[in-house]
Amino acid sequence: MKRRNIALVLNIAAFVCGCVGIIFRLSHSLSDFFLYYTQISNVVAVISSAMYIACRNTQNKRLRGAVTASRYLGACMLTMTFLVVVCIFVPFGTEVTTRRLLGSVNGILHHIVCPVVSVISYIFFEDGVKTKKAILIPFIATAIYALTVYALNFLRLANAPYPFFEVYDHPIWELVLWFFGLMGLVTGIAVMVRAANIGIRKKK
Repeated sequence: MKRRNIALVLNIAAFVCGCVGIIFRLSHSLSDFFLYYTQISNVVAVISSAMYIACRNTQNKRLRGAVTASRYLGACMLTMTFLVVVCIFVPFGTEVTTRRLLGSVNGILHHIVCPVVSVISYIFFEDGVKTKKAILIPFIATAIYALTVYALNFLRLANAPYPFFEVYDHPIWELVLWFFGLMGLVTGIAVMVRAANIGIRKKK
């Protein structure tokens, strides 16, 4: 089976799983949907998979570049979601937190299944971004998200979706450390995802 065909199958699977998870999540609550990085990353991934499926045979270089960039963004954001859940929230959270994250259909799909399927497709079977400047794409997207959530919480317009965004519960230095820690993590992810894709491509 050719790489492009495998990528197509995986993107279809990621699209379907992502949509199912979104539907389940929206049926539970709509008001805070876009407060969560998990939901945003999965929406981005669903859109990027849809673009890949629809435009996989396009000869338009700009459109092809947009698809590749969107797939890269989706892969990086989903990796961020997966790592934060698996390495921070589950090991250091409560049993209630674990059940909330992984004890539902959308929880399993959005935190585990979609990230694994989408990232495997991007790294191993797709032609990814080449320029190092592409690393700025997930960095800027995540920074905009974090600063927006901080602002909404500071203005008391929305509850913080994650504990480290509670501006009134933590000293400024701690919030700053969390911000730069998260930005450092997403930058590291962006570098590794790009490098892994390029490394795999060179071996083909």
